[in-house]
Amino acid sequence: LIGIRQPFGSGPRHASGSWWLHCGGRQALAKTAYVVEAYAPYGGAYMAYHVARILHVDFGYGVRVVTSTPEPTDPGGESLFHYDPGFPRVSPAACEGLIGDDDVLICNPSFSSLQLGLRSRGLKIMYAQGFTTFKALDCFFDHYFAVSGFVQNFLSQTYGISAPVIPAFLVDLEGLLPPTLPIDTAAAWEARPPFSLALNMKGDPVQQMALLNRLRSELKARDLALEASIDWDGALERGREKLPRRPFLERLASMRYLLTLSLTEGFGLVPLEAMGMGAVVLGFDGFGGREYMVPGTNCGVASCPDVTAAADAMIRVMRDDAFAKQLAAAGVQTASAYRYEHFRRRWVDALNKILPDVSSVHDARADTTGLGTHPT
Repeated sequence: LIGIRQPFGSGPRHASGSWWLHCGGRQALAKTAYVVEAYAPYGGAYMAYHVARILHVDFGYGVRVVTSTPEPTDPGGESLFHYDPGFPRVSPAACEGLIGDDDVLICNPSFSSLQLGLRSRGLKIMYAQGFTTFKALDCFFDHYFAVSGFVQNFLSQTYGISAPVIPAFLVDLEGLLPPTLPIDTAAAWEARPPFSLALNMKGDPVQQMALLNRLRSELKARDLALEASIDWDGALERGREKLPRRPFLERLASMRYLLTLSLTEGFGLVPLEAMGMGAVVLGFDGFGGREYMVPGTNCGVASCPDVTAAADAMIRVMRDDAFAKQLAAAGVQTASAYRYEHFRRRWVDALNKILPDVSSVHDARADTTGLGTHPT
């Protein structure tokens, strides 16, 4: 990305033709939300997409995705995530003068180096979902929101920015995620192979492998038989695969445990998804995971860099089936609080407060994507 102040190209038409206005031989949208790199294959980008989607469904905005990647044949079909609707893309080199005073720009802090806060008109919203993906935060946005209390505290302590917390949500595909308890957690647990484990390795691959090897050494020193019972090669092979969300969730649902080695998460969507699928989360909280992880209550994690504590927690959980089942059930209960309708309600409330002369029209519009029901 170079910037967003270049003339618009024609681009693909939006499915809702009534949104389009013809302006001097160019097509533009009246009252438009521009979301930066919403189709990037990361959970944070997917959450930014849904902020734009809420502006579209609940507030009547058109949406364009500012991206340098080419248009896929099937919007969402080439990604890990599902997009409904698929919004048209516009390259950064085609945007000069397009973002007007009535428009909205949505961005993650990962793109702070572009200095869009200084270079753009309109209402600028930053949804901060991490704290290590930028060198210096773009501090010229109008409003900041944090995905977790840890990120909120980071913004406050480092930049003096006040950012309300709006957590991420779990995507429920055709009711795949279990409902709120009670469910037959014990039966689901027994159907999964003993010691079955999925890996969540994110970040520097050299560091992640070194951390895994160190953790395995700690396990060997304390419980050699347990360490030998885990299919590490299979877990590593599965961890290298990039699956769309539904088969990914189904895989989590077939495992008893998720070992997460990611050390710096703004939130940690994968561990929460594992909880929702009834797997016990082990490893490290990644800082942002403290938003929902309670060691010994709904998971068996430790804080970095205490590898010894992480190994001890693994042994305690994996050697006590009754305790593991208890954590699995509590994890499902925790995940049930992070549904789409909660995410949407928080954003509708927040946007109603900051959008100029606009109120939500959600009572008159139906959400037909199956992501969640509208609050009553």
